[in-house]
Amino acid sequence: MPVASFQLPGRIVGGLLLLLSVPAWADEAVNLCATNPAYSPKVMLSIVRAQLARDHDPALDADSPEVLADKAVAQGINECAADMRADPGSAAAIAGLSLADRSVAWDAYNVGCADHKASRGACIQAEVGAAAALKRMVARNSPAGARALALTCELVMTEDPQMVEWRSCVDAGLAVHAAPEVVEHCKVRVNYHVAKTGAEAGRIVSDCLKGG
Repeated sequence: MPVASFQLPGRIVGGLLLLLSVPAWADEAVNLCATNPAYSPKVMLSIVRAQLARDHDPALDADSPEVLADKAVAQGINECAADMRADPGSAAAIAGLSLADRSVAWDAYNVGCADHKASRGACIQAEVGAAAALKRMVARNSPAGARALALTCELVMTEDPQMVEWRSCVDAGLAVHAAPEVVEHCKVRVNYHVAKTGAEAGRIVSDCLKGG
């Protein structure tokens, strides 16, 4: 279940309650999906509070936002586990990774590869590989200016961007082939924390790099 598709319990006319009445299966799929950052209580509580503020339903007042978030976490993990059982390729692509790489893999599962139903496992592996290559490039600052470009993208985007979004911005900046001094100039010239997506951040950074 992508985070953006979460529905508060009162919206589903008992569907969520029916799902939550079934205990989570204590198996590897449930344990794996419990590591998906999208289903962390903190993230889900933030989503619940935002939805309640935007579209408050008095029928939901019986439960606190914390209780609603806990129910949503359980729903998300159960749906993810069912998805993993039906798609062992994706499960295998995520399960064998380190914690750092698994974070990238979950970003891919939740966002970048969400529509790749038939080949999602391969898509996840490709995203993890691309992220690792980008991290090596930044660590080595090769090509020159790569490290400053990566930081610029991080600064332009809203805080804690998903890896797939950050990589989209860096890829867009690399495509300009700007001189290192131009990249350094843009690092302090762009507005900070204004872009919500990698595409938006990429346009901002690319425009600055092209303007020199």
